[in-house]
Amino acid sequence: MSSVKGTVVAGVFALAAVFLFGTVAKDVRGPRRAVTVKGFAQKRIESDYAIWNANVVVRSATMEDAYQRIERDIGKIRDSLAKDGVKPEETSASAVSINARYKQTMSGMATNEIELFELMQTVTVKSPDVKLVEKIAKSVTFLIRDGVELQSWEPAFHYTKLDDLKIEMLGGAAADAKNRCEEIAEKSGAKLGRLASASQGVFQITPVYSSEISGEGWLDTSSIEKTIRAVVTVSYELK
Repeated sequence: MSSVKGTVVAGVFALAAVFLFGTVAKDVRGPRRAVTVKGFAQKRIESDYAIWNANVVVRSATMEDAYQRIERDIGKIRDSLAKDGVKPEETSASAVSINARYKQTMSGMATNEIELFELMQTVTVKSPDVKLVEKIAKSVTFLIRDGVELQSWEPAFHYTKLDDLKIEMLGGAAADAKNRCEEIAEKSGAKLGRLASASQGVFQITPVYSSEISGEGWLDTSSIEKTIRAVVTVSYELK
């Protein structure tokens, strides 16, 4: 394990040197032979934070009744979440949005007479218990049978230690690239020289077993289990 960590640290420092000082200058005596490869690192991670949103909608002919109904429905959702184990500080509710609907004439023209008021409020749960959030997002819709008009969205699953992990992944990809260069150099009868250049590619964070990639990088929030992949392109001089 210590040898692996040493390789990763060495890879990070090698990359840092190139990123800070730029590509090594060419030898004044003429161009040198070089080998350029891509190195890869991959790791499976598990989300440690989840966010779930649900919209509650009520409609009524009077504003007073609409407010009473939405307060009742929000209370039902909070009670349901508490019973499932969600902490009070992990639940919040947005301000109420109000939309007045006007009566229309037979020809479809809007009048100045209000037909009903439509109120909407968003309930949000933010919790490190990702399994619990996944569960409530699926089960809370039972409140629909109790008269609550609920629009439940898919939870967003995040990994909060991503910045630290990216450094580790770059080091692993750099070490992999160097190993590939050494193998090519050995088979061609040469020895590996100085690191000439290095550049990092985009990170691909996808659901496990997914083959999705993007030129701008991929950041999955749909799944708890994810795979992070890093790529580094390096060029080494040959001696």
